[in-house]
Amino acid sequence: MWRCPLCQQPLQQSMRTWRCENRHAFDEAKSGYLNLLPVQNKKSKQPGDDKTMVNARRQFHDAKGYEPLMAALVETIQKHYAGQSDVRLFDAGCGEGSYLGYIVQSLQDAERRVNASGCDIAKHAVDLAAKRYKNCHFAVASSAHLPLDDNSQDVVLQVFAPGSNTEYQRVIAPGGLLIAVDPAEDHLWSIKQAIYYNPRQHKVEFAERAGFSQLSEQRVSFTVDLSDPQTRQGLLEMTPYYWRLPQDEAQARFADLQQVEADFVIHVWQREHS
Repeated sequence: MWRCPLCQQPLQQSMRTWRCENRHAFDEAKSGYLNLLPVQNKKSKQPGDDKTMVNARRQFHDAKGYEPLMAALVETIQKHYAGQSDVRLFDAGCGEGSYLGYIVQSLQDAERRVNASGCDIAKHAVDLAAKRYKNCHFAVASSAHLPLDDNSQDVVLQVFAPGSNTEYQRVIAPGGLLIAVDPAEDHLWSIKQAIYYNPRQHKVEFAERAGFSQLSEQRVSFTVDLSDPQTRQGLLEMTPYYWRLPQDEAQARFADLQQVEADFVIHVWQREHS
């Protein structure tokens, strides 16, 4: 399933160690993930989102704050793979695993067999994902250098994460899907209004992707109930906007926030046959 980040040869598992033919070896962490992010590819000592933001995402997703978006992603995959019982699914920038875990469980409930895996550069996030979602495989790795074999995936997810179109072309099998989720115009508008004097809406931009044909573009909009203080705090702490204010001022501005807009666009791309 994985390939060596140093020489790009397949990794073979023996007990809790994965090795390639060039004898590069990677040991599984106690929670089960692999660290496939070479030191030379790190831009900082602890790359990715910090523990506070990762923990806030887990708290918010446990409250099912973005469940309508997750359900829409399941529906998209089901639609395009209606006649296929087996799906190879990869989440590029998986964070603490909530999206992948939800989608896999939903597909399995629909009696589909899913080979699911994901990566993120934030080690703490991957550790949380591996501890909870034992039916998935996880690695610390960069989306710019995916540790996957060529043409090895049916579906790749990119949810609010940077990615490499070149890598997606390489790892998605011909006819497979790239599903990208981005914020739409009104996403978290109430939070922006509470922070900025002149808030700006997100710009939803369409751009061609080499090697892919666009199949669909879907807007998913709903209201998130923030009456529960833990849900509200989880959402605030997982967004970068919140951290731009002093903590006492942030708490005061958002104390009465009872709901917020969730607004997304789902782009579905199909890998072209070469």
